[in-house]
Amino acid sequence: NYMQNIKALNSEQERQEVELDIASKIQQGLLAPGEFHSGNCEVYGMMTPAKNVGGDFYDYLHLDNGRILLTIADVSGKGIPAAMFMMTAKTIIQGLAETGLPVNKTLTQANEKLCAENEAGMFVTVWMGILDINTGHVTYSSAGHNPPLVYRKDKGFEYLRSKPGFVLAGMEGVKYKLHELDLEPGDRIYLYTDGVTEATDLNKTLYGEERLLNFLNDHADMSAKDTLTAVKEDIDGFVGEAEQFDDITMLCLEYKQKME
Repeated sequence: NYMQNIKALNSEQERQEVELDIASKIQQGLLAPGEFHSGNCEVYGMMTPAKNVGGDFYDYLHLDNGRILLTIADVSGKGIPAAMFMMTAKTIIQGLAETGLPVNKTLTQANEKLCAENEAGMFVTVWMGILDINTGHVTYSSAGHNPPLVYRKDKGFEYLRSKPGFVLAGMEGVKYKLHELDLEPGDRIYLYTDGVTEATDLNKTLYGEERLLNFLNDHADMSAKDTLTAVKEDIDGFVGEAEQFDDITMLCLEYKQKME
């Protein structure tokens, strides 16, 4: 009986490891490449999965007429169910955005579709924005996601505070709001998931929004790519020996020049 229990334990552990491996492959397979350059902007993304694989993803996509879609999202739950739900969410959001819908309508319609396909009872937070690289104009909308930080030459980094809206797949009939901002050459948008601000050290202290803001402003002269690496190193130093319990995902866009 003792040996049977040991065997059962082994097979359960093996099953979990195989599941994590599959979930991890799904997640990595969905990510856009880590960097993108055009004459007008640079985009860098980075994701460090937690051991138990959550459902974070980031994405950027060339739409028509010099527009770039940025998306960052975080699915509740772990393992294969979260990875599968992330796959569904990404496909739906991308499909709607490619039809030319504004970002808020994309989220509104994606919410209806995800509510209808949500047997597992999951939800997803999403921030999405579309940058017109010719003018620097950004339209954006949030479904319960962490507020991004925007860098402007005269102000440094500041949180982009707007009412975040409700999470996707949580409730039918939610309408999402459209927000706008304008970027000047040299401005940046830094997006992240709560794996960054909720990274926790051994004393259960959170890395937190204030520390993130201060770190970014102390290193504001860095390129978009170096910024992501530096933030990750700072989180690692802060967390120390504590285990990483959530995916750490970041996306940074630097706007280079207008084409008007």
